[in-house]
Amino acid sequence: MKSSQIARIVIQVVVMIAIFAALLWYVGIGSLYKALLNIKIEYLVAAFACYFGINLLFTVRLRRVLGKEGIKTSFGKTLLAQYAGMLTSDVTPGRSGYVLTPLYLRDQNVPTSKSLSGILGIQTIEFLVKVVGGIGAIALLVEIVPAANWLKLGTFAGISLGLIVAALGVALMLTGAIILAAFTWSERAISVFNRIANWRFLKRFTGGIMSKLEEYKESSQKNRKAIPEITGLTFACWVLKGFEWYFLSLAVGLSLGLNPVFTWLAFFLIHPLVTALAFVPITPAGMGVQEFGIVGIFGLMAVDPVVGAAFALLARGLLIIEDLAGVPQIVRSTSALFPANKSSAETPPNS
Repeated sequence: MKSSQIARIVIQVVVMIAIFAALLWYVGIGSLYKALLNIKIEYLVAAFACYFGINLLFTVRLRRVLGKEGIKTSFGKTLLAQYAGMLTSDVTPGRSGYVLTPLYLRDQNVPTSKSLSGILGIQTIEFLVKVVGGIGAIALLVEIVPAANWLKLGTFAGISLGLIVAALGVALMLTGAIILAAFTWSERAISVFNRIANWRFLKRFTGGIMSKLEEYKESSQKNRKAIPEITGLTFACWVLKGFEWYFLSLAVGLSLGLNPVFTWLAFFLIHPLVTALAFVPITPAGMGVQEFGIVGIFGLMAVDPVVGAAFALLARGLLIIEDLAGVPQIVRSTSALFPANKSSAETPPNS
């Protein structure tokens, strides 16, 4: 790894630590600690169950797409590959590590060109679905948040900074969807993709999973048939994510009152808007940026920043803890990719 790449990683980690330090200073470590001590375990377990259900649906979705190519896979092994891909995305800028999921499918003899095209096609649909959700979240916030609360965040050119950040989140998702769609279905984009695939460091790190562009192009054309199925399963995952966040809100005591704002529908819509900040590539998986976004949006709805921060940390921690199920698959795949070099013979002694 080059020194410039190491420096970039170090900078991103430093920025992440600085953002979290600022968040802890803002809400107060003591207050946050007390809030986390008072979480309701039964609702936290329900949230974990929802995320497990999401990963099951993700696995079904991936297997169905591969099935369109006539590729048979094991549900259990594909689930572990799914967790491995999610864990990689949890620690990479812009959650870009999920593109390495084809590497974790290699032990099932899945052609990387086919798995890569399927994953990019899935991500394209997922981003487009989240764009719809993000727009719905902005409409909801404009409807339920008093104008005075928007103005507390400050303005830029007469527009609330909160609305600007929300619109930025939707724009990020839409941009991601357009880029992925271009890589999946555009001939010109594939030629650019080919140059990237031949970059020496990337090719070594990914084991050449991006090198078979001709096969990838053929697979991406076939995957269009799976769009309706991908869309339906993605929407089902979105519904479960709304329940996951709703149960997390119950865990921190956010929805236990009579306030009608904090309903399942609110979390169903707000989730895709806030998690778009995870794709901001200034920290690994948007760590810190997403948490501040949650505190800010919840603050618009008069939620105590301490409660918002507790919710944000639980939402992040839940993903990472459950995604650790993918560690064995990552170890197996990387061990196969970079086997240890053993000397075949001893060096003869000097005469």
